[in-house]
Amino acid sequence: MARQKTKLERTPARRGDGAKAKSALPLTVTRPELLTDDTDRDFRKLVHNIFAFMARHEAIRDGHARHIGLAGIEYTILISIGHLALDGDVNVKTVADHLHMSGAFITTVTSKLQGLGLVEKTQDSVDRRRISLVTTEKGKSLLRRLAPYQREINDVEFGSLSKEEFQFLSKIFEDLIVSGDEAVALQRYKSSIKDDSKVA
Repeated sequence: MARQKTKLERTPARRGDGAKAKSALPLTVTRPELLTDDTDRDFRKLVHNIFAFMARHEAIRDGHARHIGLAGIEYTILISIGHLALDGDVNVKTVADHLHMSGAFITTVTSKLQGLGLVEKTQDSVDRRRISLVTTEKGKSLLRRLAPYQREINDVEFGSLSKEEFQFLSKIFEDLIVSGDEAVALQRYKSSIKDDSKVA
């Protein structure tokens, strides 16, 4: 008489422990520093957490802006001009470098802020091609009105950080912006090669 199969034998074969540990999808990074047990699952978790945080931060930024009747980017550029002025003269390039945006875009938004009476543009006395940006008293008044509301919300948003963690995170983001610019440049270069091959 044929031997009955055990429950274990009747159960369909499953992936082995080694296969479970590895993603069924191809790796999205290869640097050992970014891999855990030869998988990119922790890297994907980090990237998706960054997306999640940035969505929340943008919502908070837009909420700050609405509180004083501005769009999010208008508020960001207005407050940037005010803070950068503490270190000296501010112009379009100063703001563009600070926010890692194009000078043309900063010019467009600051013209809108000028029309609202929040920013004043003046020609440099030495280089007349150079336009200085100054927050008007009306602009400063808006930021002063926003500040108590802003402080309360910002304190909650970053309330999980110790002083050391805050300083470390600031340095991490500065480094990631630099490497991010390099990655964008590489991606554009590789895309241009691909596009050229289609034309050829």
